[in-house]
Amino acid sequence: MSLIIVGEAATKVMDGYAEFTQAHAQVPWRSMRGMRNRIAHGYFDINLDVVWDTVQTALTALLKQLPAVQQAAAA
Repeated sequence: MSLIIVGEAATKVMDGYAEFTQAHAQVPWRSMRGMRNRIAHGYFDINLDVVWDTVQTALTALLKQLPAVQQAAAA
């Protein structure tokens, strides 16, 4: 469920703040949205290995990127 929320938030940022997402192209905005869509609409066709890999690697990388993005947004 948390990955769905992250994907929803990424979608809102992409839709409402396109310049911001372009300025922070290192953040995988489209991938987050895609993961959300896959989980929300994939139902029984979700590859749990992909979800687990996302949690273990991609989410960890995202968490490392966010402080710099947050700092840039506050400036």
